[in-house]
Amino acid sequence: MSLEILERTDHNLKFVVSGISIEMVNAIRRVIISEIPVMAVDEVIILKNDSPLYDEIIAHRLSMIPLTTDLEVYKLPRECSCGGYGCPLCQVSLTCEVTNTTNTPIEIYSRDLNSNDPKIIPVDPNIPIVKIDKNNKVIIEAYAILGLAKDHVKWQAVSNIFYRFYPQINFDDSKCEKCSDKCIVSRMCPEGLYDFTNKKSPILVEDYWKTCTLCNSCRNECPEEAIKVGWKENSYIFSIESDGVLPFKAIMKKTFEIFLEKIDEFVEKLGEVEIES
Repeated sequence: MSLEILERTDHNLKFVVSGISIEMVNAIRRVIISEIPVMAVDEVIILKNDSPLYDEIIAHRLSMIPLTTDLEVYKLPRECSCGGYGCPLCQVSLTCEVTNTTNTPIEIYSRDLNSNDPKIIPVDPNIPIVKIDKNNKVIIEAYAILGLAKDHVKWQAVSNIFYRFYPQINFDDSKCEKCSDKCIVSRMCPEGLYDFTNKKSPILVEDYWKTCTLCNSCRNECPEEAIKVGWKENSYIFSIESDGVLPFKAIMKKTFEIFLEKIDEFVEKLGEVEIES
C-alpha cells in the first residue's frame, strides 16, 4: 500500500491511497465516520434560564458544539473503572454563568463555557448558544463524555469523508484535426480540464485527475470519439473534512487501531465456530 498527501490543512485532508481493495477503503471510511471516540456534551443541568429558548433546545445546542478531544487521557464510560458513573477519567465538566447587566440583548457564545480541563474546550469560541435580554441570567452545568458516532452524530470525529476512483483519461488529440466543432469538449467539461487556448486542438491539463469527477461528459460529447475515460485499479482519492475535534494524525492512528482490533476479534470468533464439513 502507498499513500500520497495532496492537501493538508487544519480542517481538510486529501490523499491518494493505492494498492488496496475497494472493500478495504470502504471499511476504513466506515471506521472513521462512526467508530472513533470524541468528546461531546451528554448531560446538561439548567439551573437558571431567562432566555426565550426552552431548556431542551439549549441542551441540544450544547451537545452539538464540537469539543477538542484527548484520547490519551479519557476513556469511554463503559471502559472506565467508575463504570460510567462519571469521574475525571471519563467525564469533563463545563459551566456557564452569564448575567446581562447592559441595556441591550447580548449573545452567549461557546467561549462562555468554562471547562475544568483546558484541553477539552469548544473548537470554535464563536458558536452562538442563546441570546438573553437585559437583567436576564443563564446558569448551566454540562458534562461531556467520550462517545461514538454510531450511537449519536454529536460524537462524529469528522464533518465529511468520501473517496473516489483515481481517474485515467486517454486523449488522442490527433483525431481533433477532423473535428467540425472545435472544441465542444473544452466547453462541456464541468471542471474545465481541457485547454483550447491555442485554437488548434485541446490539451488535457496535467493534473486533471485531482478534480476529475468521472462524469464522462468529455467522452459522451466528443464527436470524434478521441477520449476514453477510466480509472486506475486499486487507487482512490480520499477527502476528509474535520471540525477540529481531533488532529488528522490522531484520527488515522486511532482508525487503524480500531481496524486491527476488529480483525483480531473476527479471527477469535471464527476460531470458536465449529464448521461442519
